[in-house]
Amino acid sequence: MKSIILFVSFFIICVTSLKTETVSFTMSAEVERNTSIGLDKDFVANYIKDLGIYPKFFPNIVSVSKLNDKESEWLYRVEAPLATPYNLTFVLEDKSSGDTLLFESKDKTNDYLFCQGILSQPTEKKTKIVFLFKISMTREKASDIHFLAGVLGEKFLSEQMKDKLEGDLETFISKATKDMYIANRTSGK
Repeated sequence: MKSIILFVSFFIICVTSLKTETVSFTMSAEVERNTSIGLDKDFVANYIKDLGIYPKFFPNIVSVSKLNDKESEWLYRVEAPLATPYNLTFVLEDKSSGDTLLFESKDKTNDYLFCQGILSQPTEKKTKIVFLFKISMTREKASDIHFLAGVLGEKFLSEQMKDKLEGDLETFISKATKDMYIANRTSGK
Protein backbone atom coordinates (compact mmCIF):
# COMPACT_ATOMS: atom_id res chain seq x y z
CA MET A 1 0.00 0.00 0.00
CA LYS A 2 2.84 2.38 0.86
CA SER A 3 4.45 1.72 -2.49
CA ILE A 4 1.21 2.60 -4.32
CA ILE A 5 0.90 5.88 -2.35
CA LEU A 6 4.55 6.63 -3.03
CA PHE A 7 4.11 5.90 -6.75
CA VAL A 8 0.96 8.07 -6.99
CA SER A 9 2.70 10.90 -5.10
CA PHE A 10 5.74 10.66 -7.35
CA PHE A 11 3.49 10.65 -10.46
CA ILE A 12 1.57 13.73 -9.26
CA ILE A 13 4.80 15.61 -8.52
CA CYS A 14 6.21 14.72 -11.95
CA VAL A 15 3.04 15.76 -13.78
CA THR A 16 2.78 18.99 -11.77
CA SER A 17 6.40 19.96 -12.39
CA LEU A 18 6.09 19.05 -16.07
CA LYS A 19 2.97 21.19 -16.35
CA THR A 20 4.63 24.23 -14.75
CA GLU A 21 7.48 24.00 -17.24
CA THR A 22 5.14 24.18 -20.22
CA VAL A 23 2.80 26.83 -18.84
CA SER A 24 3.39 30.31 -20.23
CA PHE A 25 2.07 33.79 -19.53
CA THR A 26 0.43 35.77 -22.33
CA MET A 27 -0.78 39.37 -22.47
CA SER A 28 -2.75 40.36 -25.54
CA ALA A 29 -4.96 43.10 -26.88
CA GLU A 30 -7.05 43.67 -29.98
CA VAL A 31 -8.51 47.04 -30.92
CA GLU A 32 -10.64 48.10 -33.88
CA ARG A 33 -11.48 51.69 -34.79
CA ASN A 34 -12.88 53.32 -37.89
CA THR A 35 -12.81 56.82 -39.21
CA SER A 36 -14.02 58.72 -42.25
CA ILE A 37 -11.79 61.19 -44.01
CA GLY A 38 -12.98 63.72 -46.57
CA LEU A 39 -10.26 62.85 -49.07
CA ASP A 40 -9.84 60.64 -52.12
CA LYS A 41 -9.19 56.95 -51.38
CA ASP A 42 -5.97 56.81 -53.44
CA PHE A 43 -4.49 59.73 -51.51
CA VAL A 44 -5.45 58.15 -48.17
CA ALA A 45 -4.08 54.75 -49.23
CA ASN A 46 -0.72 56.24 -50.23
CA TYR A 47 -0.58 58.19 -47.00
CA ILE A 48 -1.19 55.23 -44.66
CA LYS A 49 1.26 53.04 -46.61
CA ASP A 50 4.04 55.46 -45.63
CA LEU A 51 5.76 53.69 -42.73
CA GLY A 52 7.15 57.01 -41.47
CA ILE A 53 3.76 58.09 -40.11
CA TYR A 54 3.61 55.31 -37.51
CA PRO A 55 6.50 56.39 -35.24
CA LYS A 56 5.53 60.00 -35.87
CA PHE A 57 1.90 59.71 -34.75
CA PHE A 58 1.37 56.36 -32.99
CA PRO A 59 2.43 56.57 -29.32
CA ASN A 60 5.03 53.99 -28.29
CA ILE A 61 6.01 53.00 -31.82
CA VAL A 62 9.59 54.20 -31.53
CA SER A 63 10.74 53.45 -35.06
CA VAL A 64 9.89 51.60 -38.25
CA SER A 65 12.70 50.60 -40.61
CA LYS A 66 12.13 49.07 -44.02
CA LEU A 67 14.27 45.93 -44.38
CA ASN A 68 13.31 45.05 -47.96
CA ASP A 69 10.27 45.27 -50.27
CA LYS A 70 8.11 43.04 -48.04
CA GLU A 71 9.57 43.34 -44.52
CA SER A 72 9.99 46.08 -41.96
CA GLU A 73 11.26 46.21 -38.40
CA TRP A 74 9.01 47.91 -35.84
CA LEU A 75 10.34 48.95 -32.43
CA TYR A 76 7.53 49.19 -29.88
CA ARG A 77 7.99 50.63 -26.38
CA VAL A 78 6.18 48.82 -23.58
CA GLU A 79 5.38 50.95 -20.54
CA ALA A 80 4.08 48.95 -17.59
CA PRO A 81 3.21 50.47 -14.20
CA LEU A 82 5.97 50.17 -11.58
CA ALA A 83 8.44 48.81 -14.13
CA THR A 84 11.15 50.20 -16.35
CA PRO A 85 9.91 50.68 -19.93
CA TYR A 86 11.43 48.30 -22.46
CA ASN A 87 11.37 47.87 -26.23
CA LEU A 88 10.08 44.95 -28.30
CA THR A 89 11.22 44.41 -31.87
CA PHE A 90 8.81 43.00 -34.43
CA VAL A 91 9.68 42.02 -37.98
CA LEU A 92 6.49 42.56 -39.94
CA GLU A 93 5.69 41.22 -43.36
CA ASP A 94 3.71 43.42 -45.74
CA LYS A 95 0.70 41.37 -46.87
CA SER A 96 -1.20 44.33 -48.34
CA SER A 97 -3.43 43.89 -51.35
CA GLY A 98 -6.00 46.06 -53.08
CA ASP A 99 -7.82 48.21 -50.54
CA THR A 100 -6.27 46.47 -47.53
CA LEU A 101 -3.08 47.56 -45.81
CA LEU A 102 -1.77 44.64 -43.75
CA PHE A 103 1.42 44.19 -41.75
CA GLU A 104 1.80 41.03 -39.68
CA SER A 105 4.57 39.55 -37.56
CA LYS A 106 6.69 37.16 -39.55
CA ASP A 107 7.53 35.18 -36.40
CA LYS A 108 4.41 34.50 -34.35
CA THR A 109 6.00 32.64 -31.42
CA ASN A 110 6.57 35.03 -28.49
CA ASP A 111 5.72 38.53 -29.64
CA TYR A 112 3.06 39.23 -32.25
CA LEU A 113 1.95 42.46 -33.91
CA PHE A 114 -0.80 42.80 -36.53
CA CYS A 115 -1.72 46.12 -38.17
CA GLN A 116 -4.52 46.34 -40.71
CA GLY A 117 -6.32 49.18 -42.45
CA ILE A 118 -9.25 48.44 -44.76
CA LEU A 119 -10.27 51.30 -47.05
CA SER A 120 -13.60 51.90 -48.74
CA GLN A 121 -14.99 54.92 -50.56
CA PRO A 122 -18.65 55.60 -49.71
CA THR A 123 -18.60 58.83 -51.79
CA GLU A 124 -16.19 60.36 -54.29
CA LYS A 125 -14.38 62.56 -51.76
CA LYS A 126 -14.85 60.47 -48.63
CA THR A 127 -12.78 57.49 -47.53
CA LYS A 128 -13.63 55.18 -44.68
CA ILE A 129 -10.80 53.31 -42.93
CA VAL A 130 -11.27 50.45 -40.49
CA PHE A 131 -8.12 49.96 -38.43
CA LEU A 132 -7.41 46.73 -36.57
CA PHE A 133 -4.40 46.37 -34.29
CA LYS A 134 -3.45 43.24 -32.36
CA ILE A 135 -0.50 42.72 -30.07
CA SER A 136 0.51 39.84 -27.83
CA MET A 137 3.49 38.96 -25.68
CA THR A 138 4.10 35.43 -24.41
CA ARG A 139 6.77 34.57 -21.88
CA GLU A 140 7.77 31.40 -20.10
CA LYS A 141 7.18 33.04 -16.71
CA ALA A 142 4.88 35.88 -15.70
CA SER A 143 7.79 37.67 -14.04
CA ASP A 144 9.51 37.90 -17.44
CA ILE A 145 6.81 40.43 -18.39
CA HIS A 146 6.43 42.26 -15.07
CA PHE A 147 7.40 41.45 -11.50
CA LEU A 148 3.73 41.62 -10.43
CA ALA A 149 2.30 39.91 -13.53
CA GLY A 150 1.65 36.62 -11.76
CA VAL A 151 -0.32 38.39 -9.04
CA LEU A 152 -2.21 40.72 -11.40
CA GLY A 153 -2.99 37.96 -13.90
CA GLU A 154 -3.22 37.66 -17.67
CA LYS A 155 -6.79 38.96 -17.89
CA PHE A 156 -6.17 42.14 -15.89
CA LEU A 157 -2.92 42.98 -17.69
CA SER A 158 -4.48 42.24 -21.09
CA GLU A 159 -7.35 44.62 -20.25
CA GLN A 160 -4.83 47.31 -19.28
CA MET A 161 -2.93 46.69 -22.51
CA LYS A 162 -6.17 46.98 -24.50
CA ASP A 163 -7.10 50.27 -22.80
CA LYS A 164 -3.64 51.66 -23.61
CA LEU A 165 -3.80 50.44 -27.21
CA GLU A 166 -7.28 51.98 -27.66
CA GLY A 167 -5.95 55.36 -26.51
CA ASP A 168 -2.86 55.05 -28.70
CA LEU A 169 -4.95 54.19 -31.76
CA GLU A 170 -7.30 57.13 -31.11
CA THR A 171 -4.26 59.43 -30.84
CA PHE A 172 -2.82 58.02 -34.07
CA ILE A 173 -6.07 58.47 -35.99
CA SER A 174 -6.51 62.03 -34.73
CA LYS A 175 -2.94 63.18 -35.44
CA ALA A 176 -2.56 61.32 -38.74
CA THR A 177 -5.91 62.65 -40.01
CA LYS A 178 -4.90 66.25 -39.27
CA ASP A 179 -1.55 65.70 -40.98
CA MET A 180 -3.26 64.04 -43.94
CA TYR A 181 -5.43 67.12 -44.55
CA ILE A 182 -2.35 69.36 -44.37
CA ALA A 183 -0.44 67.07 -46.75
CA ASN A 184 -3.37 67.11 -49.17
CA ARG A 185 -3.52 70.93 -49.14
CA THR A 186 0.21 71.31 -49.69
CA SER A 187 0.26 68.70 -52.48
CA GLY A 188 -2.12 70.84 -54.55
CA LYS A 189 -4.62 68.01 -55.14
